Amino acid sequence: MDGRTKDELAVNVTYGGHAANSEDSKQDIQARVPLARRVAQRIQDDIFAGKFVDGARLPPQRELAVEFGVSRTILSKAIASLERSGIVRTEVGSGSYVSLPVKTSEARVSGFTIAGDYQKLDICRFRHVVEGACARLAAMRVTDNEIEELRSNVALFKEQVRTEDFHASAQTDDAFHHLIVRIAGMKLFMDIHNMVRPMLLDALKMPVNVQGRGWEPVVEHERILEALKRRDPDEAVYYMQSHIVRSSERLGFLLPEDVL
Repeated sequence: MDGRTKDELAVNVTYGGHAANSEDSKQDIQARVPLARRVAQRIQDDIFAGKFVDGARLPPQRELAVEFGVSRTILSKAIASLERSGIVRTEVGSGSYVSLPVKTSEARVSGFTIAGDYQKLDICRFRHVVEGACARLAAMRVTDNEIEELRSNVALFKEQVRTEDFHASAQTDDAFHHLIVRIAGMKLFMDIHNMVRPMLLDALKMPVNVQGRGWEPVVEHERILEALKRRDPDEAVYYMQSHIVRSSERLGFLLPEDVL
């Protein structure tokens, strides 16, 4: 043996009863791609081909592992990769479900329309860029009255999280971010952010299995607020972008290195 595991040697992955082409050149190409990634790609291909519709429950991991001829460990890595891409969501004790990109064909504001389907990674990257820029601008423009608005929002957010009113806290969370976009003073950013707000709320709902981490965004909002109170643009953009990355990681569809 050359030191590779059984899974790493299993380049002839079977799916649906059909073996992959065993020509040496194709094996060489496959060998350079991690097995978990290849399995994830095959599941994704089936989802986009319509074998599994949006919201459908995937077969249990043990069945998929047998179908692909790989270990449960490799299959779990493949599912985790699909979760980070926003294509699959996993509910503890229930299973993995297809979660296709958010529909945005009806998002309209001031005569503008955003049309298309966007994966959760696209949404996170959008927020990272636009809200980061808005936080920088807001730190240079914010007034004392606006600081008070943000402070009141954070106080309400704390109370809602403390009482585990996560539906209300999601709305307050969204309002905090939109207020910062407003303070930045860029009408185009405001219009675009208005168009995507329903999409953001839908994509960033906190599932039950991570609600135990609900206090983390409260702390992150406080740090953003403190940076704005100091009128420090560099701190504001840093804490905003860090918050967005951590939020996406908490929701399980992103690793920090996936953002940029």
